[in-house]
Amino acid sequence: MSVAEQLQPGEETLYQALPSRISLIPWLILLVLLLAGSFLIWQQAGDPVLAALPAIPALIVALLVAGKWIVLQSQEYVLTNRRIIQQTGVLNKRSVDSYLDKVNNVEHVQTLWGRILGYGDVLVDTASETGTSVFRKISDPLAFKRAIVAATDSYRAASRGGGMVMAPPPPSPKPTGADRLRELKTLLEEGLISPEEYEAKRRQLVSEL
Repeated sequence: MSVAEQLQPGEETLYQALPSRISLIPWLILLVLLLAGSFLIWQQAGDPVLAALPAIPALIVALLVAGKWIVLQSQEYVLTNRRIIQQTGVLNKRSVDSYLDKVNNVEHVQTLWGRILGYGDVLVDTASETGTSVFRKISDPLAFKRAIVAATDSYRAASRGGGMVMAPPPPSPKPTGADRLRELKTLLEEGLISPEEYEAKRRQLVSEL
């Protein structure tokens, strides 16, 4: 199940953090070296058996890289206008939600290499049973932190304001000709206008109908 399938009605995705692929670089370099060694042996010796010697570990490394890539792809970190969703697992999925109204503090941690290469950890401290949610080695952790803080502030501001803007009341309907005649009759009965004034006004209203 993807994170998109877990969204509730009215819930929108605001930001999606991606796990850094930096951990794959050493393995990819090793894979390239093994393949290059296999090719050079085959070019120099012309012996396919000798050339296959570095090709076997190259195949193993390629499988390891593919496995690590699949694991990274399975990690989804999604910020919505209601919560932060952390889903992990390839076959067995595990999903942890941190609702924005429970967020107390957001931190990001980067080592020197993390700052140079653009990855780090984000820690979200919540008042829920889950405690602190940790998002490890994600790309651009500072941007993720800023997005969480902005979403939390917006959510709380909307909650304090009732979450909606009150629409102005609809304008009162204009009185009909019959209504105005009744009002005029009431004025006459209460002695607020004379019979002559009543008759003149009545004729005017009748002519406007």
